[in-house]
Amino acid sequence: VICGLAIYNSTVVDLHFPLALYKKLLDVLPKLEDFKELSPTEARSLQELLDYEGEDVEEIFLLNFSITRENYGMVEVKELVPGGESIAVDKNNRKEFVEAYLRYVFTDSVSEQYSAFSSGFLKVCGGEILALFQPSELMAMVVGNNNYNWEEMEKNAVYKGEFSATHPTVRLFWEVFHEFSLEKKKQFLLFLTGSDRIPIHGMESLRIVIQSTTAEEHYLPVAHTCYNLLDMPRYQTKEILRRRLTQAVEQYEGFSLV
Repeated sequence: VICGLAIYNSTVVDLHFPLALYKKLLDVLPKLEDFKELSPTEARSLQELLDYEGEDVEEIFLLNFSITRENYGMVEVKELVPGGESIAVDKNNRKEFVEAYLRYVFTDSVSEQYSAFSSGFLKVCGGEILALFQPSELMAMVVGNNNYNWEEMEKNAVYKGEFSATHPTVRLFWEVFHEFSLEKKKQFLLFLTGSDRIPIHGMESLRIVIQSTTAEEHYLPVAHTCYNLLDMPRYQTKEILRRRLTQAVEQYEGFSLV
């Protein structure tokens, strides 16, 4: 439901589900490439099985159509097909084995959890319009994208109070901001908007507001995430502005971890 509401309200949320989940929501079958995102070691083993050129697949890999999984400290054998323990994997059926393995991982083993998730999601965002999206587009609608165009954010900024694009404090602010590392810029975005991601439409759809206050220079900037609004004292020097802005961002980071 949360993911569906995020799309419905054009709100980015920090829920980093794998792309395979969005494929399933769109009835697209997850592939071995998707498994590499979840379990690189297992996926690499399956790829090696498919790529093996020898005739002695059965003798080298010693596999059958079952897998073992640990469940609350107990090792369980899961048959991938009926009677799978007695069916050896050979050169002729290895592709079917990999398909059955992926079906277990992406469908059978998570059927109960996925049923609950998809039911809530489709309750909010169901309908024919969903079929218009590619899985990657649907994912971006939920978690945003990472095409950070900081110059675009500056260009679209709005100023209130005594501030304007040419105000000395505003000029200092952007100088300091553009000197931040990428990670620090993302921390500022989180501080100001509540998310370090940007909407699917990019920075042009993100409008921040910087407003002057009458507070003295020893006060920190204050963010109002509901409005993407930054209340900022009229700092006179670049060094003071850098110190206060960094303190504000880092204190927010610390608070968010509590």
